[in-house]
Amino acid sequence: MSEAKSVVYPVDWIVASYNAILATVWLWVAPRVAGAAWLALAHAAAAGLPWILRRLPRLPPGARALRDSYPLIGLALFWAELGPLQALRGAEPRDLFVEHLDLALFGVHWQEIWMSVMPGRWMSEAMHFAYLLYYLLLVIPPLAIGFRRGFRAFRSVVLALMITYLSCFLFYIVFPVYGPRAISAALLPAAPEGLFHTLVERIRASGDSLGTAFPSSHVAGAATVAWVGWRWLSRGWSAVLTLAALAVALATVYTRNHYAVDALAGLLWIVPLQGGLAPALERLGPDRDPA
Repeated sequence: MSEAKSVVYPVDWIVASYNAILATVWLWVAPRVAGAAWLALAHAAAAGLPWILRRLPRLPPGARALRDSYPLIGLALFWAELGPLQALRGAEPRDLFVEHLDLALFGVHWQEIWMSVMPGRWMSEAMHFAYLLYYLLLVIPPLAIGFRRGFRAFRSVVLALMITYLSCFLFYIVFPVYGPRAISAALLPAAPEGLFHTLVERIRASGDSLGTAFPSSHVAGAATVAWVGWRWLSRGWSAVLTLAALAVALATVYTRNHYAVDALAGLLWIVPLQGGLAPALERLGPDRDPA
């Protein structure tokens, strides 16, 4: 009997395709940017990962958990390179278009007036806490689903998240929007000081990427977690995740990190992806599932 081999899943091909596209982008800027050719080479090598995975023997559970979660680990690297890539490309931000769209849809720029109308410290801290919920949503629910429902469920969550984020990232490369925090927030009164406000500002200072405001991946990611929650968790927990995602969406506007239209676009962005594309890709997956 031949030794069982590792399985290549749709998410592996999605990550490989993203790496191939980014290799092309970095190669395009290489003639005028030192080191870009090496980044192009790294992405090109990563694009070959499905062929490597196909040749691996079937992995034990511990190694399989790492193998199934590697896309989420790579996600942090993909996010970190977006800001420098935008700066090196010198692409013109499209904030003027988004500002006009925001005003046309809502009549006002909510990110400019909401904090001024409700400036209390308790409100500010509640909204900045809601903003921080995003980071908890990206970690706790996927792990909980994996522990409770197994590898297949965890892979489904990883696929859903990667479809959401990588599609957003590709859109940012084509249509960069800096957002109100970079454009106009410095002209408005500062939020009251507080624990959660300070934490949000420190996180932003340590890892923000310009050009990633529209649609809000903050909102799209939180909404994706809520979406998969309705499939893999109880109704009670799914309702909690949905309320948390809505709180995140509102907080992105109150904290002036996004236009309201960014948050709306983030919510709408995931509907065709999670309602159509993700299930279709899962059906295209391999018949043999070691989980």
